[in-house]
Amino acid sequence: MASRARRAGPRDRPPDYGRLPTEQPNPRTRRLDRLTPLALVRTITAEDRRAAAAVVAVAGPLARAVDAVAAALRGGGRLIYAGAGTSGRLGVLDAAECPPTFGVPRGRVVGVIAGGRRALWRAVEGAEDRAAAAERALARLGVGQRDVVCAICASGVTPFALGALRTARRRGARTLMVTCAPSPRLAALADILIAPRVGPEVVAGSTRMKAGLATKMVLHTLTTAAMVRVGKVYGNLMVDVRPTSAKLRARARRIVATLTGLSPAAAGALLRRSGWRPKLAVLMHRRGVSAGGARRLLVAHGGDLRAALEAPA
Repeated sequence: MASRARRAGPRDRPPDYGRLPTEQPNPRTRRLDRLTPLALVRTITAEDRRAAAAVVAVAGPLARAVDAVAAALRGGGRLIYAGAGTSGRLGVLDAAECPPTFGVPRGRVVGVIAGGRRALWRAVEGAEDRAAAAERALARLGVGQRDVVCAICASGVTPFALGALRTARRRGARTLMVTCAPSPRLAALADILIAPRVGPEVVAGSTRMKAGLATKMVLHTLTTAAMVRVGKVYGNLMVDVRPTSAKLRARARRIVATLTGLSPAAAGALLRRSGWRPKLAVLMHRRGVSAGGARRLLVAHGGDLRAALEAPA
């Protein structure tokens, strides 16, 4: 006898895309195609301000996410972004900017995009619908209990992003979700749901606009604040910057000159002795120690320059 067909559950039913907040037509932009260039610019930027206000409104969950990411980084874990399309590209972009800005080793903040590397510059048809691909990607990374996985999904229904959340939970990682279409289903999947309500897009369904802007703001706030919490910033100076270009070497000299009172030339000489490590250079000058002594002092204080400077001699 033929087996009875399994009754479709909530995970099996396709979403009603027409009801998603990100797909709704915007009543304020109904005459968009009739506007002058100046009116178009004003209309788009007015909507962008709504996106910024929506991010301000989710400060509470975003702050909790900062704590979770900072704790993971302190404990040797990673922040892993996972998303498709614009969402995935924004995650990869934020991950790529962390090593040069904050001196974190590559691999501590990771971006995973549906469709792999080629999806960074061209659409990979159907990649966002492959939840199993997210499971395989996180398995290859060896995601575990020390990690935080942040799924990024403007619409709240992309199978790749939801698959990443489910896989992360099974593997014991903390889970975050960044979306512009919150739902009880997402709240149940993620430990922390960050959901700026940006409203309908200027062009209906074009989530690279307000949803993309709000997502970018959430991500750079998340990583910047987490890096501040783990001692990668002194005051508002990126003291763990990796001076890999002329611009960044000039920035490193300014940072060291500001924190030591030395001339730019003397700051540059000190940086060379420190191996171009601004934190070490500052400690060498202000604590009167060698590069090795500065390194040991910094390690003893968890890489926190302020703590190392203020510790008893």
